[in-house]
Amino acid sequence: MHTLLHIYGPFAIHSYGLMIALGLLLFMFLTRRDPRYSALNLDAHFSMILSVGIIAAILGGRLLFYASYPDQIQSVMQFFAFYEGGFSILGAISAVVLTLPFYLKVIGIPIVPLLDLFAIYAPLLQSISRIGCFLAGCCYGLPTTQPWGIIYTDATTVAPLNVCMHPTQLYSAALLLLIFAFQYFIGRNWFKYSGQLTCSYLFLVAAERFTVDFWRGDRILDGLHLSINQYVALALMAAASIGFIASRMARK
Repeated sequence: MHTLLHIYGPFAIHSYGLMIALGLLLFMFLTRRDPRYSALNLDAHFSMILSVGIIAAILGGRLLFYASYPDQIQSVMQFFAFYEGGFSILGAISAVVLTLPFYLKVIGIPIVPLLDLFAIYAPLLQSISRIGCFLAGCCYGLPTTQPWGIIYTDATTVAPLNVCMHPTQLYSAALLLLIFAFQYFIGRNWFKYSGQLTCSYLFLVAAERFTVDFWRGDRILDGLHLSINQYVALALMAAASIGFIASRMARK
């Protein structure tokens, strides 16, 4: 991981963690300003909802990462060494969608409307986080001769050094920013049925990951030349499509 400031021992400020923190702060700021936030009366629960969501995202992200790269984990304790990096966005999303509704049900917050609210701003958080990936050198691309290729020379980054590679992190960041623009400017005004914003978000971010993965240089392929993350993306796209259609049919 690219270190910006070393504090003590394993504790340091890394570019990856800093960008996630900045993205999360912006996510919280924009979410609080959205009219849907006031309509859901979230003030008393927002901090705890975020805490539960973050814990689920971290655990889910780590699980799918190590499922994709089993050779990367040497011990159980390494799983909890979050400062060392190793995280899957699709794993984080899946964990949040699967676990957060249980907590929301306990505290009496409408599940789908809240997920719709988060689905507007989550792509922006992910886009900023991908800049952190770019700075850290993780999620690097395949070798390329294209003029926009990136070459890493800093030994503290994760990427192979002195190799011109596709800047797949920036591809993802740009696509996720477009997804955020769609959700914010079109989706939240266009979709009239509860749950459609969430399904739109899940479909689009899964499609982004499925597509960009073809240029990733750190993925492990099977006989069909697909990665675990691409199979997860296909499953999310299918589930989101079914959910989108069901949300509309249920209100006819």
